[in-house]
Amino acid sequence: MLLTAAVLPAAAGERAAPRPRLCPQDAPPGVRLPDRPECREAPPAAVRSTAPGFIDLGNDTSLRVSGRAGYEIGYGRR
Repeated sequence: MLLTAAVLPAAAGERAAPRPRLCPQDAPPGVRLPDRPECREAPPAAVRSTAPGFIDLGNDTSLRVSGRAGYEIGYGRR
């Protein structure tokens, strides 16, 4: 029983794969990463005209933002 408990943590450590390093072009929006020599050069972004209300999320994905917002305040007497 003790032998099994001693072997399992060592085997688990050997299976762990190294974490991939993110390149600046692969980072989520709003995150800045330092330049790395092993990262590939970012291809030039195609200039597209977007319609008003659309946000380009990348990878040929866009988000349409539209609608109205309102706020009402009412005073009532009891």
